[in-house]
Amino acid sequence: MGKKGLLLINIGSPRSYEVPDVKKYLTEFLMDEEVINLPFVLRWPLVNLLIVPRRAPFSAENYKKVWMKEGSPIAVYTRRFAGLLQDELKDQFVVKVGLQYSEPSVESALKELQQAGVDEILIAPMFPQYAEATNGSSFKLAEKTAKKLHLTTPLRRLPAFFDDASFIGTSVKLAEETLQDKKVDHYLFSFHGLPESHVRRIPGCLTTEDCCFDKNACAKNCYRAQCFATATAIAESLNLTPSHWSVSFQSRLGRAEWLKPATDHSLEVLAKTGKKNIAVICPSFVADCIETLEEIGIGGQETFHEHGGEQYYLVPCVNDNPKWVQGFADLVKSI
Repeated sequence: MGKKGLLLINIGSPRSYEVPDVKKYLTEFLMDEEVINLPFVLRWPLVNLLIVPRRAPFSAENYKKVWMKEGSPIAVYTRRFAGLLQDELKDQFVVKVGLQYSEPSVESALKELQQAGVDEILIAPMFPQYAEATNGSSFKLAEKTAKKLHLTTPLRRLPAFFDDASFIGTSVKLAEETLQDKKVDHYLFSFHGLPESHVRRIPGCLTTEDCCFDKNACAKNCYRAQCFATATAIAESLNLTPSHWSVSFQSRLGRAEWLKPATDHSLEVLAKTGKKNIAVICPSFVADCIETLEEIGIGGQETFHEHGGEQYYLVPCVNDNPKWVQGFADLVKSI
């Protein structure tokens, strides 16, 4: 039996925290029609003339706050994870990383897998809950690039792993280790936000506040339902009562209606209602990045303290945790 290819796809990041590099990255990211769902003639001026010029200097400063010696956190953790995963999978798979909006690109990764002579390639977007803007965009990019390269190797898709036992188990283990001997009044599960319009594309989704708890909601690849399913699985494993945890959505962009409640608003409400000691878990990310380390770790803590909160704990993402590496290896071998 020949080798299989495994292509890990993540968002990516700027090459550096300098403004020109941040501008380039933001432009590529925001010009993706799955990210900003507008016709090109409207999307181009919005991104290039309004959003990027205003946002890039601010984002560059935020990247600088969390930049690691080896590069941006998401790139560093993704490289480490891929290396450890290759060690775990040994000669069963050839593991490559492709970043959607930076290097190494999906195209370069597919070329390397082609040169390695793999019999098939498993496309693995590193986003636990399915969304067209992330998982869907990753699949489309990989398949479009494979066609461009005249790649005849069969491509397979890794399903969303929002309820995978190893992902949930590692998240629980990290929470327990981070919060050992600490008093926590409330757990907040902060997921990356999406415009509500993205969720409403699926018939029957976001029709009521409770529709995402329907037993069939996750099967429809409803992002919101899968977020609630992930949070519920972690909370139940931590033996939390329903009043002891809640879900929020971060990283709003633009004026469209996004999934609610917003994380910054939730932090303010929790502090004002007497939750002095809180823990925040970000299980829509497998690697710590600017959204977890700066937006939630620094900005979220500031918001919480400004409104009367005291102790603020951020639980790390699964990153390159050995338990997660082993669990993900088992997952891809089972597909």
